[in-house]
This record gives sequence, structure tokens and C-alpha cells, in this order.
Amino acid sequence: MTGQQSYWYNLSTQSVVRADERPSEDTIGPFATAAEAEDSPAVLLEHARAWLESEESEPFRAMAEESGEDTDYV
Repeated sequence: MTGQQSYWYNLSTQSVVRADERPSEDTIGPFATAAEAEDSPAVLLEHARAWLESEESEPFRAMAEESGEDTDYV
């Protein structure tokens, strides 16, 4: 994305910011367009749910069960 405007999504304010306005560590990105940044929370949630349902997350679910944490993540 060098030479082009990029966008970030601020999780605290739930708003899209340009790269030159990136205010804090509460941002995710970069994204090529403002629309991609705007859609990023839903995409991240989708990926997180898919990972939780995968076999890859099994060791982490087992650790949570052993520690007594609530494991109803999905």
C-alpha cells in the first residue's frame, strides 16, 4: 500500500480513520479502502468463530476448561 492512502478501523470509536490519522493502538488494519475498514469487525468476528469451531483451537479450549473459565465462546 505504499504511496496509496490506507485506512484503519478504530475499535474504540467504531469509526474508520485514514492512515495519517491513526490515533492509537485500538486500531486494526491497514485496509486499502474505507469500505474494507468499515466491514473489518464483521470479518474478524467471522474468522474468530471459524477458528473457535476448528480443531486448531482445541488446545486452547482444553486450557480454558482446565482453568475453569467459561468456554461458551461460540
